[in-house]
Parts: sequence; C-alpha cells; structure tokens
Amino acid sequence: MRVPPPGSGAGRRLPHAGELFTDRESESKAFKKSLAEFRRQIERDDEAGVARRNVLAFYGLGGIGKTTLSERLDAWVGRRLPLVNGWGPPPPTKVDATARIDLHGSAGQLDLTGALIALRAGVGKFRKRWPVFDLAFTAYWSAVHPGESLPRFAAREDMDAAIGDIVKDVLSDVGSLADLAVGAGAGLAVRGARKLVGELRRRRDLNLAIGAFAGFEDFLLRCADEPGPTDPRPDLVCELAATLSWEIATREPGRVLVVFVDTTERLKLDPRRVAERHLNTLVHGMPNVLFVLTGRDVLDWHDETRTELPHRGPWTWPGLVPGAGGEPRQHLVGNLSPSDTRELIRLSRGQLDLPMSDEVVEELVTASRGLPQYIEVARQVAVSVKDSGQGRQVRASDVTGSLGSLVLRVLDDVPADEQRAIRAACLFRVFDTGLIAAAADVDHGCAERAVLRPMIDRHEGERFPYRMHDAVREAIRHTDFQVSGGWSDRDWRLAAARAVAAARELHDGAEHREDDDRLMSALAIAIGVVCDQETDIEPAGSPNYEDWLTRAIVFAPSIQGLRSRVPGASRTGYGRHVLDFISGKSIEVPLEERLRLLRSVFDSDHPLRLPAGRHLGYTLKVLRRWDEALAVFDEVVRLAPTRVNRRQGPLTLSLARRFEDARQCGGEVPDLVRLAEYAHGRPESYFAEIGEKIERLQTARRRREALEDRGDLLARRVFFHAEVGGQEVADLLAEGERVGHVLAIRNALLSTVLHHDADPTTISVALERLENLERASAAAGTIEFRYAIAEFCAAAIAGDRRRLEDLRTKVSQIGFRTRSWIPVECFFASVGLPLPETPTQWLEPPEEVGRRWTGHLDAYLARHGATREELRPH
Repeated sequence: MRVPPPGSGAGRRLPHAGELFTDRESESKAFKKSLAEFRRQIERDDEAGVARRNVLAFYGLGGIGKTTLSERLDAWVGRRLPLVNGWGPPPPTKVDATARIDLHGSAGQLDLTGALIALRAGVGKFRKRWPVFDLAFTAYWSAVHPGESLPRFAAREDMDAAIGDIVKDVLSDVGSLADLAVGAGAGLAVRGARKLVGELRRRRDLNLAIGAFAGFEDFLLRCADEPGPTDPRPDLVCELAATLSWEIATREPGRVLVVFVDTTERLKLDPRRVAERHLNTLVHGMPNVLFVLTGRDVLDWHDETRTELPHRGPWTWPGLVPGAGGEPRQHLVGNLSPSDTRELIRLSRGQLDLPMSDEVVEELVTASRGLPQYIEVARQVAVSVKDSGQGRQVRASDVTGSLGSLVLRVLDDVPADEQRAIRAACLFRVFDTGLIAAAADVDHGCAERAVLRPMIDRHEGERFPYRMHDAVREAIRHTDFQVSGGWSDRDWRLAAARAVAAARELHDGAEHREDDDRLMSALAIAIGVVCDQETDIEPAGSPNYEDWLTRAIVFAPSIQGLRSRVPGASRTGYGRHVLDFISGKSIEVPLEERLRLLRSVFDSDHPLRLPAGRHLGYTLKVLRRWDEALAVFDEVVRLAPTRVNRRQGPLTLSLARRFEDARQCGGEVPDLVRLAEYAHGRPESYFAEIGEKIERLQTARRRREALEDRGDLLARRVFFHAEVGGQEVADLLAEGERVGHVLAIRNALLSTVLHHDADPTTISVALERLENLERASAAAGTIEFRYAIAEFCAAAIAGDRRRLEDLRTKVSQIGFRTRSWIPVECFFASVGLPLPETPTQWLEPPEEVGRRWTGHLDAYLARHGATREELRPH
C-alpha cells in the first residue's frame, strides 16, 4: 500500500480471571481473518484511496471481558501465550509489532502525545531509526514540552540517543555541527533539533537528504513554530501520526503494526466529543496500521450525520457499517457461553486449589450469566474462604448474588486498614500508594499491601501505576455506612479532602522544582477527585482566590494543556464549573461557546467565578469588544472590589486608547501613568519603574509574567539605547524557546531585528518567524504591532520605501489598533504614509506625540547609519 504524506507488580499476586480465559473463539477467528485480509491490503501496490478498512471493533456491555480480550489478542500475536491457551498457535499472519493506546485513566480525553509515543515505541520493535518522524516529533516535543528530555519507552534504546545521532548526521552534512555542544540525551537531541530548525530558517532551499517527502522541511518548521505549552495543536499531532504511517509504507512496506485501543466508550464522557474527533483523524491518517478498538458501544463513524467527525460516512468506513461483510469489521462481544463459563471456573478451581464442589460451580455458572467480571469477583470470594483457614467448603451463597454484594464479601475478609485504603483508591482513576495512603489516612505499608489485592490492577512503567475496574470501583463507591467498614457521605468527603491535599503537596513540590509536567499531573489528580466527590479544599492564602486549587488552575503553565488530562464530565457542581472554565480557555472550543462557558462560571457561586469573570473580560478585549469587556469588569468589581479587579477596567480603557476615561476612573492604578506616558512618547517612567515590577514578579514565582516583562524591556532598550549586546538578545530567545514562552520569543525576535547586528539572512529569518507567530496569535490572523515595528525599522535602515508601502497595506487592514500601535502610526506619518485614524482620547496634542516618536525613530536610525529623508517620496 502506498500512503501519501500528510497534508496531502511485586509480591503475591493471584491471576486475574481474564488470564484464565478459556476461549473467545469467534473473536479470535475474526482477528485471525482480519490480519490475513489486512496484510493483503497493505501488500497491494496502489494508493490508500478514500475507504479505510483498518479498524477491527469489538463492542458489548461493561464487564464482559473486552479489555481482557484485547490484552489476550496482543499476547497471542506476541507469542506470549502457551500453546494450550484455547486458541492454539499464533495466527499465520506475522504481526511485526503491537502498540497500545491507553484510555483506562481517561474520563473523556485522549492523550495524543502519549499515543504518538506508544506508536513510536511500537515501530521501534522492527526498526530503530525513523528519521522523518523522529525529527518532526523532536521539534514538536521541544516546543510543547520546553526544557524536558525526550520521552523514553520500555525495553527500547533511549530515543534521545537515536534522534541525537540523526541530528548529528544531518548537521554534519550541512557543515553546521561545530558549535553544537557534545553531549548525550536530551541536551544533544533537543539542542540539535533546534539548531537544525535554525539552519532551515536561514537556508530555505536546504534539503535534509533523509528520504523525506516533498515539503517536509516546511512541515518541520511548522512542528517547531506552531505548537506551544499553551497550544499543543492536536491537529498537528495527527499529522505527525500520518507522517509515521507514510514512513512505514516507504521504508518498511508490508510490515504489520497492530494498535489496540481499549474502553473507547470513555471518549463519550466529553459531551463535545473532541477526543473522539482526534482519534478519528489519527486512525484515518494511518491506513496501513490495523487498529483494534474495544468499547461498550457500536462505533458509528459510518454515520454521515456525525458532522463533528472530520472523516465519516459509509464510503470512508465501509467495515463499520452494520451488517458489513468481510474483515476487519465490527463484532458484538457477548457474555461467555455456559460451557466456556464452566470451563473457566473449573480451570480457576484447579489452579488455585479452591474448595468448591461441582454443584457450587453449576450455581456460579447460572448466577454469573457468563459475565467475566462477576466470575473474577466470585473467584476472589472463594480465595478468601480458602485463606480463612477454617477448612470449610465454598458455598453457593458465598459466590452468588449481585456484583455489589460479591465485592462487599471480598472486602469482609480484608483487614480494616486495607479496606480503608481500597475505598480511598476508588476516588482515583489512576493512583499510586502515596495517594491512597494519604486519602485513607493509613500508613504506607498498609497501602503497599492493599495494592496487592486482586481487585487492583498494576500497569508497570507509569507514574501512577495502579487502577481499579470501573465495575468494582462503582460497587464500592455506592455502598453505604450500614455495611461493616462502609463509609458515610461525610467519610467520602473527608477522604476526598485528604486526597486533594495530597495532590497539592505533589503540585507544590513540582512548582518548587519548576517541573511543569508533574505539576500538571498533580493538578489533574486533584481535578479528577473534585469532579467525582464533593469535598472541602484548603484556602489559597491569597485575597484574590478562595482555595488553592482555583489559584493553581489559573496559574497553571497551560490551561489548554490541562484539558487533555481532566475528565470530560463531572458528578459534582464544583467539578462541572472547573471543567467549564478550562474549556472556556481552550482554543479547540468555538469562540462563542467559550464566552458562554466563562459567563456561566462567572454567574455561579463557584470559587472560580471571579477568575472566570476576569478571563471573560480578557477574551472580549482580544476581540476588541471594549464595551462588553468593561461591563464584565464592572460586574467583577461589584462582587469583589479588590485591587486586581479594580485595575481591569482602567487598563482596558487605556488599551482602547481612551486615556482620559482611564485617568478619571483609575487614579489608584500606578501602571496607568506609565502606560499612558509611554504611548505618548515619554518612556522615562517606564524605564525607572519596570525593574521593580519584574523583581516583584520573580519573587512571587510568577515566572512567565516576569519573562514577558523582561522581553518587553529588552526590545525597548534595544530601540531607545545602544548598550544592549547581541548575546543578551540571543540568550532571551534561547530562554523563551526553552520554556515555550511565545511572547518572550516574539520579543526576542523583535529585539534581533532592531539590534540589526546580525547578518541579513538572520534578520530576514527573524522577521518571517515573527510575522508567522504574530498571525498565529492574533484572533483575526492579522499582523501585530511587534512585527510592524520590526519590519518598519528594517525597511527604514535598508531605505526601502516599497517595503514600507506594502507594510502600510497590511496594517490598514486592521479594524481597530490598540494603544501599542501608536508608535507605528507615528513612524508611518513621519515618512508621508499616514494610516487611517483610530479614535483616541489624547492627553496631549497628537502633533506633540508624533514629534516625540519621530525623534525617537530618528535617534534609532542614526545609530544604524540611516535617515528618514531617504524614505520620503521623491
């Protein structure tokens, strides 16, 4: 198949009932046939075409063993099952590698980057190097996870070293390796990728000679420039997956990669189905990869009315149409047959030496109705009877009844402290022993013993390696205090409070270490708990925030990045408003819906209501809907007239160039004078006061805000003064890229152009990159004032009036220019190219403002050997 490029546990452990699986013959046969047919597809020498036959789906009720089936199919083709497994030898169609995309910890979201890592780990089993994908992924990773090492995957060579070798080879070919520091791991790979991207910006005709598709160099630049910590660009992740698909077809045609995705019903927990849309795109972009999906519901991608899916309809997914023939297609997974159920129970009885008669086995066959999860819990009850040491037989009454009653019987034989740990574990979708020890208020030894119980599953290699089946967790959660060891609502509330407090400790530790990834993970744990259980949250220690979680969410490294880690829905009112706030800050959500969500949180009595009001106002400001923004800020002040709230209205008026109105209502806002004076061409107070502000921000650990102000200061120093060295500019750019701060990068690029000490190619590259970043950040996709200043000054130094005329055309397309555009307007007027007027409440005669900015421009140009006179029409 030809694929087009994109754009075109330790300790005692009992076996789980799923591991005693006797047979799912129809499912195993469907899988075997699907593999054979899929290999025939990918071996054909033709284009992938429109239709996709790369999905084998199993669906059915919860608890019938779909996940176990998926894991068993994986083990079967991986030759990890004994021959006496009920299915016989592995299928004759060789599977070269498998991968697994995990949704068990999800509550409606999909970790797309984690999915990419899983796919890369899979193909690494049959080929070490994938230079096209690896370079693009490195560029993407370093943009979204600045400063972090590249991810590792189990049992494979460190990805850092592999990508580092590729980068060294390429940079050696272009003769640009000399100044790349020798090192290993993240340092070499990430620095090398950034260096390579820099070379591409300088030499747009550069061919990397790694066998990539046409246009790959531009794609690589997109991976480096478009995403960031606050905007991970999930559509770009799907393009990266498609790139890997293309590279498999190009370098290893005929290889079979099978990707297992379990519990797809979790994607429906998000009412907007955003994650399902991403999975749909990812699967569609990899036609030469077989996806095995398991879930509770029919996969309805064939339904052409599902307009939210980018790839839909029977012409796209013919195998998903009900009643479709051939393989791969959809299959209903039912309960085990009575004979299979009987065989499974007898096998378990023999392996575990359970004191259970044939009569009790028959009673259990009838009571379980072939539901594997029921059989698993009943088996745990039987083990408890055996372990009691009383020598009695397992009775039918021990292993029959409702699933919930069976779960309680298992708990009856668990020591009281371990019971508390198991109940506390039900507050989390994924957890470690530290979290459940804190939530249950037990010692860590108890937590370590509790996770060895068969009802808790361990997944090696994960930060939070433990989880519990949904059916078991729900059974425990819905028992009340009337049973022995049961918890009341108050008990659950207190346990949840301890759980959130434990997450706060993880958060604060990560914040102190400046480890953004672990900080976000801790936040996601806390949000997951409050979405599942009403509880009390510790105060924030700040007059502007009611609790620590509210403040942590607002100051998170990326609110957008939180969205993929938190549930899609909430059982609690508190959690629902948290999710609405996060969605209201997400660029994936349509703008009007974001405004509606922020308004709904603002209108509530939630602790996030004031931040939601402020962010609603900020969003309206970006849209230049000034009066609506001012009305919102007035509402915020009426609710809480704190300093941070009172300053929002005057600052908005100032940004909207209503300086007189701002002065009249914002006498207590010290920034107003500085901002107004600077806009009027008098920067003296700015330079006198900004250092103290930056120091305050750094002391308060508000790193990103401090870096933004440092960037502004550097650009202004370069323009007004001559004492800035080129290394200081380069250092700011490197820091901005390292931490993924887009505004700092934009300020560094502006400083690079204004400094004008680099070669013309470097200046041209900085201008192009700045324009791209500005357009990507603007609501309407227009240029912003930083690019306008940079291009004007570069064109003025070059004496190129035609460039200024072209720039004037671009600027004239902007409907309303804010306060920050005033210097640009004065510059254009000074060379006889006035811009359309923007309504302004001047505090001084505009002619005087124009003379001041013209004087500053003349001084700047003189330092670079240029004058305005060269730019006037002749």
